[in-house]
Amino acid sequence: MEVIISDIQRMSSEDGPGLRVTAFFKGCSLRCEWCHNPECIAFHGELIWNENRCIRCGTCIGVCPNGCLAFDADTLKIDRAKCVACFRCEDACPGAALEGKGKAFTPEKLCRELVKDRAYFGTDGGVTLSGGEALMQPGSVEVLQCLKSRGIQTAVDTCGMVPAETLERALPFTDIVLYDIKVLDNGLHEKLTGCGNGTILENFDLVCRWAEKGGRLWVRTPLIPGATDSPGNIEKIGALIKSKGASVERWELCAFNNLCRDKYRRLNIPWKYRETSLLTESEAKRLAAAAEKTLACAQIRLTGATMKEGETNG
Repeated sequence: MEVIISDIQRMSSEDGPGLRVTAFFKGCSLRCEWCHNPECIAFHGELIWNENRCIRCGTCIGVCPNGCLAFDADTLKIDRAKCVACFRCEDACPGAALEGKGKAFTPEKLCRELVKDRAYFGTDGGVTLSGGEALMQPGSVEVLQCLKSRGIQTAVDTCGMVPAETLERALPFTDIVLYDIKVLDNGLHEKLTGCGNGTILENFDLVCRWAEKGGRLWVRTPLIPGATDSPGNIEKIGALIKSKGASVERWELCAFNNLCRDKYRRLNIPWKYRETSLLTESEAKRLAAAAEKTLACAQIRLTGATMKEGETNG
């Protein structure tokens, strides 16, 4: 069994407590309009071209077995219908201008790679499985088992749209669950993500019961302009969290981030939020105040960058 990984991010401080290594799994069960990791949406491997590193030597064209690459003036065109993600072009590129997203690892091999930084983990760091949706790949459970056998603290960042049986298999080897709850209205959830939230809320109940027995549960809500950023939505999510008693340790309100625009461009994917600015400080504080008013849990945190009033971010 293998897992398909887009990236491994070291020294991360945004995917759970302490310093962490985050493995981004390919493939997701949702299609969120604002997704910050478009390279993780598809389950298959994909090629990204960084024009700023490219010296236009044409080496990649010569090694591609399927004729997927060609220059149009100064721009490298990728025929994604032909590309089989062999990534020979990446290996041959002298300027590191080509990057393959979607490398195969056995769970044991990935585990060995992830634990290289254990000296930096300290008392509350570890490894986070993210994506995409890590739990859509069955081998993710074996990765968690392998990490726990080495004494590593594990976290799983999940959208919750996963088979309950996979979640149940993963939880015994998981220390912290980072659970996304984006919007409570089922119809709006389907419009924004491509799926209703029935399974997500059922799995949230499952994870809350696990947390009551000693697991650590953080809820994360993205604050997306015009989508999830209404006080009413925040109040409803807060009421849901509060109804679970003390099972939720922390609720993070994650401010919209538009730094992924170049990822979409390099993958030739149009992005609805390309011209959308960051939230202003006052907008973010208003939503944080709405969350705090619910008394949902002991820790409510606003994370991510915001703009000062009058600034522009395009």
